[in-house]
Amino acid sequence: MRRKLIPLFIFFCLFPAFFLSAEDIIISDMQMTVLPRDVFVGDEMEIRCTFSCDKALLPEGSLSESLTPGEIKDMTVLGITLQSAGSSYVLSMLCIPWNLGVLDIPPVLISEHSGDEETAVYLDVSDITVKSIVGYTGASELRPAKAPLLIPGTTWIIYILSILGIVILVVIVVILVRFPSFKNKVQKVVSSAIIVKNYYSLRFQLRRLVKSRKPVSDKRFAYIVSHILREYISCRFFYNFRSETPKGIVLAFNQISCGLFSVEAGEAVQMISELLSRCDYIRFSGDEGEKGSLSTDERARICEAAIDAASCLEKDDYDAKV
Repeated sequence: MRRKLIPLFIFFCLFPAFFLSAEDIIISDMQMTVLPRDVFVGDEMEIRCTFSCDKALLPEGSLSESLTPGEIKDMTVLGITLQSAGSSYVLSMLCIPWNLGVLDIPPVLISEHSGDEETAVYLDVSDITVKSIVGYTGASELRPAKAPLLIPGTTWIIYILSILGIVILVVIVVILVRFPSFKNKVQKVVSSAIIVKNYYSLRFQLRRLVKSRKPVSDKRFAYIVSHILREYISCRFFYNFRSETPKGIVLAFNQISCGLFSVEAGEAVQMISELLSRCDYIRFSGDEGEKGSLSTDERARICEAAIDAASCLEKDDYDAKV
Protein backbone atom coordinates (compact mmCIF):
# COMPACT_ATOMS: atom_id res chain seq x y z
CA MET A 1 0.00 0.00 0.00
CA ARG A 2 2.81 2.38 0.84
CA ARG A 3 4.49 1.61 -2.46
CA LYS A 4 1.32 2.67 -4.32
CA LEU A 5 1.15 5.96 -2.42
CA ILE A 6 4.72 6.97 -3.19
CA PRO A 7 4.10 7.81 -6.95
CA LEU A 8 0.97 9.73 -5.98
CA PHE A 9 2.95 11.70 -3.40
CA ILE A 10 5.64 12.58 -5.96
CA PHE A 11 2.98 13.69 -8.54
CA PHE A 12 1.27 16.04 -6.10
CA CYS A 13 4.64 17.51 -5.02
CA LEU A 14 5.55 18.32 -8.63
CA PHE A 15 2.03 19.49 -9.60
CA PRO A 16 2.55 23.19 -8.57
CA ALA A 17 5.88 23.35 -10.41
CA PHE A 18 4.18 21.99 -13.53
CA PHE A 19 1.63 24.79 -13.63
CA LEU A 20 4.25 27.42 -12.68
CA SER A 21 6.20 26.66 -15.84
CA ALA A 22 3.09 27.18 -17.93
CA GLU A 23 2.07 30.36 -16.08
CA ASP A 24 0.67 33.12 -18.33
CA ILE A 25 2.78 36.22 -18.99
CA ILE A 26 1.49 39.26 -17.08
CA ILE A 27 0.70 42.42 -19.10
CA SER A 28 0.02 45.60 -17.10
CA ASP A 29 -0.34 49.39 -17.43
CA MET A 30 -2.21 49.01 -20.70
CA GLN A 31 -3.02 52.33 -22.46
CA MET A 32 -4.66 52.54 -25.88
CA THR A 33 -4.77 55.56 -28.21
CA VAL A 34 -6.52 55.90 -31.58
CA LEU A 35 -5.12 58.41 -34.08
CA PRO A 36 -6.93 60.39 -35.34
CA ARG A 37 -9.47 60.72 -32.55
CA ASP A 38 -12.43 60.69 -34.96
CA VAL A 39 -12.25 57.65 -37.24
CA PHE A 40 -14.26 57.56 -40.47
CA VAL A 41 -14.89 54.81 -42.99
CA GLY A 42 -12.05 54.47 -45.49
CA ASP A 43 -9.57 56.65 -43.54
CA GLU A 44 -6.19 55.34 -42.45
CA MET A 45 -5.83 55.22 -38.68
CA GLU A 46 -3.33 54.05 -36.08
CA ILE A 47 -4.09 52.03 -32.99
CA ARG A 48 -1.27 52.57 -30.50
CA CYS A 49 -1.05 50.46 -27.35
CA THR A 50 1.49 51.12 -24.59
CA PHE A 51 1.95 48.41 -21.95
CA SER A 52 4.41 46.75 -19.60
CA CYS A 53 5.32 43.08 -19.54
CA ASP A 54 7.21 40.94 -17.06
CA LYS A 55 8.95 39.01 -19.85
CA ALA A 56 11.05 40.03 -22.83
CA LEU A 57 8.89 40.12 -25.97
CA LEU A 58 11.64 41.06 -28.46
CA PRO A 59 14.76 39.15 -29.42
CA GLU A 60 17.90 40.14 -27.54
CA GLY A 61 19.51 43.28 -29.03
CA SER A 62 16.42 44.21 -31.06
CA LEU A 63 14.43 47.41 -30.39
CA SER A 64 11.57 46.82 -32.83
CA GLU A 65 9.99 44.03 -34.83
CA SER A 66 7.39 43.86 -37.58
CA LEU A 67 4.59 41.44 -36.78
CA THR A 68 2.52 39.45 -39.22
CA PRO A 69 -0.87 41.14 -39.51
CA GLY A 70 -3.87 38.92 -39.09
CA GLU A 71 -7.22 39.22 -40.74
CA ILE A 72 -9.80 41.41 -39.02
CA LYS A 73 -13.39 41.57 -40.14
CA ASP A 74 -14.43 44.85 -41.82
CA MET A 75 -10.87 46.20 -41.59
CA THR A 76 -7.70 46.15 -43.66
CA VAL A 77 -4.50 45.83 -41.60
CA LEU A 78 -1.57 47.60 -43.29
CA GLY A 79 1.09 46.67 -40.77
CA ILE A 80 1.83 45.95 -37.12
CA THR A 81 5.03 46.99 -35.32
CA LEU A 82 6.17 46.20 -31.78
CA GLN A 83 8.77 48.59 -30.31
CA SER A 84 10.64 48.74 -27.03
CA ALA A 85 10.26 52.01 -25.12
CA GLY A 86 12.45 51.77 -22.02
CA SER A 87 10.75 49.38 -19.62
CA SER A 88 7.55 49.39 -21.69
CA TYR A 89 6.44 48.29 -25.13
CA VAL A 90 4.50 50.09 -27.85
CA LEU A 91 2.32 48.24 -30.32
CA SER A 92 1.44 50.27 -33.43
CA MET A 93 -1.18 48.94 -35.81
CA LEU A 94 -2.01 50.79 -39.06
CA CYS A 95 -5.37 49.87 -40.52
CA ILE A 96 -8.35 51.10 -42.56
CA PRO A 97 -11.92 50.43 -41.36
CA TRP A 98 -14.65 49.67 -43.91
CA ASN A 99 -17.78 49.51 -41.76
CA LEU A 100 -19.68 51.80 -39.40
CA GLY A 101 -20.28 51.35 -35.71
CA VAL A 102 -18.28 49.43 -33.11
CA LEU A 103 -15.63 47.13 -34.57
CA ASP A 104 -14.44 44.18 -32.50
CA ILE A 105 -10.69 43.63 -32.77
CA PRO A 106 -9.52 40.12 -31.81
CA PRO A 107 -6.42 39.66 -29.60
CA VAL A 108 -3.22 40.46 -31.46
CA LEU A 109 -0.37 37.94 -31.43
CA ILE A 110 2.67 39.94 -30.30
CA SER A 111 5.21 37.21 -29.44
CA GLU A 112 5.59 33.51 -30.05
CA HIS A 113 8.87 33.21 -28.12
CA SER A 114 9.00 34.80 -24.69
CA GLY A 115 12.40 34.37 -23.08
CA ASP A 116 13.38 30.74 -23.14
CA GLU A 117 9.81 29.42 -23.16
CA GLU A 118 7.84 28.93 -26.36
CA THR A 119 4.67 30.67 -25.25
CA ALA A 120 2.32 32.62 -27.51
CA VAL A 121 1.54 36.11 -26.15
CA TYR A 122 -1.65 37.90 -27.18
CA LEU A 123 -2.64 41.49 -26.51
CA ASP A 124 -6.28 42.38 -26.02
CA VAL A 125 -7.22 45.52 -27.96
CA SER A 126 -10.36 47.45 -27.09
CA ASP A 127 -13.13 47.94 -29.59
CA ILE A 128 -13.14 51.10 -31.73
CA THR A 129 -16.04 53.19 -33.00
CA VAL A 130 -16.10 54.15 -36.66
CA LYS A 131 -18.16 57.23 -37.61
CA SER A 132 -19.84 58.29 -40.81
CA ILE A 133 -18.52 61.42 -42.52
CA VAL A 134 -22.06 62.15 -43.71
CA GLY A 135 -23.44 62.12 -40.19
CA TYR A 136 -20.48 64.10 -38.88
CA THR A 137 -20.73 66.95 -41.43
CA GLY A 138 -24.47 66.85 -42.00
CA ALA A 139 -23.96 66.91 -45.79
CA SER A 140 -26.41 64.75 -47.70
CA GLU A 141 -25.38 65.66 -51.26
CA LEU A 142 -22.17 65.49 -53.22
CA ARG A 143 -20.39 68.81 -53.67
CA PRO A 144 -20.11 70.16 -57.23
CA ALA A 145 -16.88 69.47 -59.04
CA LYS A 146 -14.19 72.17 -58.77
CA ALA A 147 -11.92 73.33 -61.54
CA PRO A 148 -8.35 72.03 -61.36
CA LEU A 149 -5.83 74.27 -59.61
CA LEU A 150 -3.52 73.97 -62.62
CA ILE A 151 -4.56 73.62 -66.24
CA PRO A 152 -3.43 70.23 -67.58
CA GLY A 153 0.02 70.55 -69.11
CA THR A 154 0.85 73.73 -67.14
CA THR A 155 3.29 71.88 -64.90
CA TRP A 156 5.48 70.95 -67.86
CA ILE A 157 5.38 74.54 -69.13
CA ILE A 158 6.57 75.77 -65.73
CA TYR A 159 9.40 73.21 -65.72
CA ILE A 160 10.46 74.21 -69.25
CA LEU A 161 10.41 77.93 -68.43
CA SER A 162 12.43 77.31 -65.26
CA ILE A 163 15.07 75.36 -67.21
CA LEU A 164 15.23 78.07 -69.89
CA GLY A 165 15.64 80.74 -67.21
CA ILE A 166 18.55 78.83 -65.65
CA VAL A 167 20.19 78.32 -69.06
CA ILE A 168 19.88 82.03 -69.93
CA LEU A 169 21.33 83.01 -66.56
CA VAL A 170 24.30 80.67 -67.06
CA VAL A 171 24.90 82.06 -70.56
CA ILE A 172 24.89 85.64 -69.25
CA VAL A 173 27.38 84.74 -66.51
CA VAL A 174 29.68 83.02 -69.01
CA ILE A 175 29.54 86.03 -71.35
CA LEU A 176 30.33 88.44 -68.52
CA VAL A 177 33.29 86.33 -67.41
CA ARG A 178 34.81 85.58 -70.84
CA PHE A 179 34.13 88.86 -72.63
CA PRO A 180 35.42 91.84 -70.60
CA SER A 181 34.34 94.36 -73.28
CA PHE A 182 30.74 93.17 -73.02
CA LYS A 183 31.01 93.35 -69.26
CA ASN A 184 32.24 96.94 -69.47
CA LYS A 185 29.35 97.85 -71.75
CA VAL A 186 26.87 96.34 -69.33
CA GLN A 187 28.43 98.24 -66.44
CA LYS A 188 28.29 101.47 -68.44
CA VAL A 189 24.61 100.94 -69.27
CA VAL A 190 23.79 100.21 -65.64
CA SER A 191 25.79 103.25 -64.49
CA SER A 192 24.00 105.49 -67.01
CA ALA A 193 20.62 104.17 -65.86
CA ILE A 194 21.50 104.98 -62.24
CA ILE A 195 22.59 108.52 -63.18
CA VAL A 196 19.40 109.19 -65.15
CA LYS A 197 17.27 107.84 -62.33
CA ASN A 198 19.19 110.01 -59.87
CA TYR A 199 18.48 113.18 -61.89
CA TYR A 200 14.77 112.50 -62.33
CA SER A 201 14.49 111.63 -58.64
CA LEU A 202 15.89 115.08 -57.77
CA ARG A 203 13.39 116.81 -60.09
CA PHE A 204 10.46 114.82 -58.73
CA GLN A 205 11.31 115.39 -55.05
CA LEU A 206 11.94 119.14 -55.39
CA ARG A 207 8.76 119.81 -57.40
CA ARG A 208 6.71 117.73 -55.00
CA LEU A 209 8.21 119.73 -52.13
CA VAL A 210 7.10 123.01 -53.73
CA LYS A 211 3.57 121.75 -54.46
CA SER A 212 3.12 120.03 -51.11
CA ARG A 213 -0.04 121.11 -49.29
CA LYS A 214 1.31 119.90 -45.98
CA PRO A 215 2.87 122.79 -43.98
CA VAL A 216 6.67 122.56 -43.85
CA SER A 217 8.74 124.83 -41.63
CA ASP A 218 11.64 126.86 -43.05
CA LYS A 219 14.23 124.75 -41.26
CA ARG A 220 12.63 121.53 -42.45
CA PHE A 221 12.43 122.85 -46.02
CA ALA A 222 16.10 123.89 -45.98
CA TYR A 223 17.13 120.50 -44.59
CA ILE A 224 15.21 118.60 -47.30
CA VAL A 225 16.66 120.71 -50.14
CA SER A 226 20.21 120.36 -48.76
CA HIS A 227 19.81 116.60 -48.36
CA ILE A 228 18.42 116.12 -51.90
CA LEU A 229 21.23 118.19 -53.48
CA ARG A 230 24.02 116.43 -51.57
CA GLU A 231 22.61 112.99 -52.41
CA TYR A 232 22.32 113.95 -56.09
CA ILE A 233 25.88 115.21 -56.57
CA SER A 234 27.31 112.31 -54.50
CA CYS A 235 25.60 109.76 -56.76
CA ARG A 236 26.28 111.74 -59.97
CA PHE A 237 30.04 112.06 -59.49
CA PHE A 238 30.71 109.02 -57.27
CA TYR A 239 32.17 111.19 -54.53
CA ASN A 240 30.96 111.72 -50.96
CA PHE A 241 29.72 115.32 -50.80
CA ARG A 242 27.42 114.64 -47.84
CA SER A 243 29.83 116.03 -45.23
CA GLU A 244 31.45 118.78 -47.35
CA THR A 245 30.85 122.46 -46.60
CA PRO A 246 29.37 124.60 -49.44
CA LYS A 247 32.81 126.09 -50.22
CA GLY A 248 34.43 122.67 -49.86
CA ILE A 249 32.10 121.33 -52.56
CA VAL A 250 33.53 123.79 -55.12
CA LEU A 251 37.08 122.80 -54.18
CA ALA A 252 36.22 119.10 -54.36
CA PHE A 253 34.74 119.56 -57.85
CA ASN A 254 37.89 121.28 -59.07
CA GLN A 255 39.99 118.48 -57.59
CA ILE A 256 38.08 115.53 -59.11
CA SER A 257 37.64 117.23 -62.52
CA CYS A 258 41.21 118.56 -62.82
CA GLY A 259 39.71 121.71 -64.35
CA LEU A 260 38.08 119.85 -67.23
CA PHE A 261 34.55 121.01 -66.45
CA SER A 262 32.99 123.45 -68.91
CA VAL A 263 32.19 127.03 -67.91
CA GLU A 264 28.48 126.15 -67.67
CA ALA A 265 29.23 123.21 -65.38
CA GLY A 266 31.42 125.43 -63.19
CA GLU A 267 28.58 127.94 -62.88
CA ALA A 268 26.18 125.12 -61.97
CA VAL A 269 28.53 123.95 -59.22
CA GLN A 270 28.80 127.52 -57.92
CA MET A 271 24.98 127.76 -57.91
CA ILE A 272 24.69 124.52 -55.90
CA SER A 273 27.23 125.89 -53.41
CA GLU A 274 25.22 129.10 -52.99
CA LEU A 275 21.95 127.17 -52.52
CA LEU A 276 23.56 124.99 -49.87
CA SER A 277 24.90 128.10 -48.11
CA ARG A 278 21.40 129.62 -48.08
CA CYS A 279 19.92 126.39 -46.71
CA ASP A 280 22.58 126.16 -43.99
CA TYR A 281 21.88 129.77 -42.97
CA ILE A 282 18.16 129.02 -42.58
CA ARG A 283 18.88 125.88 -40.59
CA PHE A 284 21.57 127.09 -38.16
CA SER A 285 21.44 130.90 -37.90
CA GLY A 286 18.29 131.12 -35.81
CA ASP A 287 17.45 134.38 -37.62
CA GLU A 288 13.69 134.71 -38.02
CA GLY A 289 13.86 138.14 -39.63
CA GLU A 290 13.80 139.14 -43.27
CA LYS A 291 16.97 137.17 -44.15
CA GLY A 292 15.94 134.09 -42.24
CA SER A 293 12.36 133.57 -43.36
CA LEU A 294 11.51 131.88 -46.66
CA SER A 295 8.58 133.12 -48.69
CA THR A 296 6.63 130.89 -51.05
CA ASP A 297 8.26 132.55 -54.06
CA GLU A 298 11.77 132.05 -52.68
CA ARG A 299 11.10 128.39 -52.00
CA ALA A 300 10.03 127.95 -55.61
CA ARG A 301 13.11 129.84 -56.86
CA ILE A 302 15.44 127.67 -54.75
CA CYS A 303 13.93 124.46 -56.14
CA GLU A 304 13.97 125.67 -59.74
CA ALA A 305 17.57 126.87 -59.41
CA ALA A 306 18.59 123.47 -58.07
CA ILE A 307 16.86 121.71 -60.98
CA ASP A 308 18.51 124.04 -63.52
CA ALA A 309 21.94 123.42 -62.01
CA ALA A 310 21.41 119.66 -62.13
CA SER A 311 20.24 119.88 -65.77
CA CYS A 312 23.42 121.78 -66.68
CA LEU A 313 25.58 119.10 -65.04
CA GLU A 314 23.73 116.35 -66.93
CA LYS A 315 24.43 118.09 -70.28
CA ASP A 316 28.17 118.41 -69.61
CA ASP A 317 30.26 116.02 -71.71
CA TYR A 318 32.81 115.25 -69.00
CA ASP A 319 31.70 112.43 -66.70
CA ALA A 320 33.79 112.94 -63.58
CA LYS A 321 34.50 109.85 -61.50
CA VAL A 322 36.82 109.16 -58.65
